[in-house]
Amino acid sequence: MISLAVLFAIGVVGYWIIEGENPHQKWTVFDAIFMTVITLTTVGYTDDNMSKVGRAFTVFLLLGGFGIFIYSVGVATAFVIEGQLREVFRRRKMEKSIDKLSDHYIVCGIGDTGVHALDEMIQMNIDFVAIEYAQERIDYLLETKDFLCVQGDATDDEVLIRGGVERARGLITSLSRDQDNLFVVLSAKQLNPGLKVASKAVEANSLAKLQQAGADEVVLSDHIGGMRLASTITRPIAVNFLDIMLRSQETTRFAESVIQSGTPLVGLTLGEARIPDRTQLMVVAVHKRRGDFIYNPSGALKLEAGDGLIVIADNEQRQNLNKLTGDTL
Repeated sequence: MISLAVLFAIGVVGYWIIEGENPHQKWTVFDAIFMTVITLTTVGYTDDNMSKVGRAFTVFLLLGGFGIFIYSVGVATAFVIEGQLREVFRRRKMEKSIDKLSDHYIVCGIGDTGVHALDEMIQMNIDFVAIEYAQERIDYLLETKDFLCVQGDATDDEVLIRGGVERARGLITSLSRDQDNLFVVLSAKQLNPGLKVASKAVEANSLAKLQQAGADEVVLSDHIGGMRLASTITRPIAVNFLDIMLRSQETTRFAESVIQSGTPLVGLTLGEARIPDRTQLMVVAVHKRRGDFIYNPSGALKLEAGDGLIVIADNEQRQNLNKLTGDTL
């Protein structure tokens, strides 16, 4: 475009200077503009008593304009085709990567709420697939983050299948409307009854409906926000501790590891398991199979298959603990 603009300016100035001294008919600036336009666009031609020098200049202008036009078309075509090919190859590579996943997680909706779940998954190095309807949102996030995604409506069964819902371990739905989240929960549970589902809820009266639809966990964002505000006043040190943990670039988090049947820990007491010596981790709570939590457990607590050990660990420490418990998460 710059080349064409420069050539157009050269044509106007050239014609005006050359033919402005034509003894037969002096050209005005408008005449120069008109001649330049019909020359470069090749829509028609008249020399209008042009001088020999003007005709020679016209040859130069025609050759220059034609060359720049061919070059511009070539560059524009290459830009479009290469961009489309890159997008096709990127999508195919992403589809192949998603097809290889199993026991992964799916995040439906990566808007203002879902993006935080996405960031946590990335930071914890957990396999997941994001599903988002707005392609612009996906492109924006992919500029700074590396993750697998599917563009489409998460309420559509076909889109969930493309995300590998039938092979997934868990699903988070954080769409902006409760009815959409409800539909995702119903569809996901139908496609994979064993899937663990966590859903966002905007309205308090949606809580029971989402649970009845099959959501294992429902989070009311306003409720969580209110509790957080109260906690910052009443328990500032504890809240600051959790804030630093979650916002830190390190991956230290509260983590869980479930004792599997047939592992050496089954039947041992917590003291006999020697978990701090073997993993450098302190068990801060134990979640018993019947559902209750035992905080600050004593060494005499007997461990059973299905018990969940709650610790503060980074990824490497959590993996070391999983080797003892047999947990695959």
